[in-house]
Amino acid sequence: MDRNERICVLGAGAAGISAATYLREAGFTRVTVLEKEERVGGKCRTHREGELNWELGAILATTDYATTLELMRRAGMEPWRKPRASRPPETAFEGGGVWDMARVFPGWVARSELPAALAQIARYQLLAPRWKAAFAPGHAGVPAELAAPVSTWIARHRMETLGKLWSIPYVSFGYGFYDEVPAAYALKYFDPGVTRALALKRKFFNWKEGVQTLWERLAAPLEVRTGMELGRVRRGASVEVSGAERRSGAPFRLEFDRLVVACPWDEVLAVSDASDDELALASRIRHTDYRVRLVRTEGMRVPSGFAPGRFSRAGLGLPMIWDERNRGTGTVAFYVLGDGSTPGSTIDANVEAEVLRLGGRVVETMARADWKYFPHVGPEDYAGGWYGRFEGLQGRNRTFVTGEIASFSTVERSARYSRDLVRRFFA
Repeated sequence: MDRNERICVLGAGAAGISAATYLREAGFTRVTVLEKEERVGGKCRTHREGELNWELGAILATTDYATTLELMRRAGMEPWRKPRASRPPETAFEGGGVWDMARVFPGWVARSELPAALAQIARYQLLAPRWKAAFAPGHAGVPAELAAPVSTWIARHRMETLGKLWSIPYVSFGYGFYDEVPAAYALKYFDPGVTRALALKRKFFNWKEGVQTLWERLAAPLEVRTGMELGRVRRGASVEVSGAERRSGAPFRLEFDRLVVACPWDEVLAVSDASDDELALASRIRHTDYRVRLVRTEGMRVPSGFAPGRFSRAGLGLPMIWDERNRGTGTVAFYVLGDGSTPGSTIDANVEAEVLRLGGRVVETMARADWKYFPHVGPEDYAGGWYGRFEGLQGRNRTFVTGEIASFSTVERSARYSRDLVRRFFA
């Protein structure tokens, strides 16, 4: 492919900035990233006050995130782990279903469950080679059994205790419920390395500077235009992208040779000359409704905790997990799954009720993030070859698609797929 081709990347989140970075590395010098928002990072959104940061999107990584770590090295960033709480864990609310994060084990996971947990983690490592394709970028070649719901896979392989351990970072981080989502997505998230991290807590890390900083630093040497509202995409002998600048309202019209979609594919198709094949596939994409509230509190007795009884549809609209990233500040991020129609005021009221129930009071809500999250397909569509048809469209009409739907909604999976896409089609 001609290295002088003009390439447009739509979206400046983890997938888009990664794609542009690897395209530049492959020798393409005319790469332009267009982003609707006034910032880069996408769902990697950091709220900043002075020298303190709080995450409103991506929050956690492990030392098995090789692509992420390599990009962090380029950006001059290192893994960071917040100090452990100095106070003893609060146990007074456990009878009501609320657990201090320091009481995952021993506590919510009882000492009596430890032998089963370790045995299932070990068995998963031994069985992992049969699911090797699920751990690679994308979904090509994933075994048919992984189209079944996560709950079916857990029962089939007698992994109930492992499934319990998985449920905190899976359900409460916005990936839906075990009986609704193909097991392939869970295995993409919990590959052998991440599963080992459940037993080795030091493998998990955060970003001291905030995860948004990673993408800001990587974007600095790139041509990135923020505040660009997409109006129309037309593909033919070239790719025409037009719209308006959000700040000034001034129209823009740009011409490219290739298009890389690294933002919600269904939203781009809505303003594109989409083919019937593209529209048919996009119509099957599902999302979760994930809400984050950053709240300054006083007197809250469990500032970092979780409520596993809400890890089901019965818990929609209620806080599932919350975290005081900066110890002693009283500023807590609450994470909630909605039902797609829950008013924001209801989420706010439920968060405030939780704070009151835990002995505190809300001083102010500092930030809100409502995410159209985790694009995926259901078990029937997965089993029916949705991803085979999706990959078959790569390159058609001068268009390539990366991002969450192509693999999975984590920083690592988004970045790895973008790197793989560039290697397959542009290198």
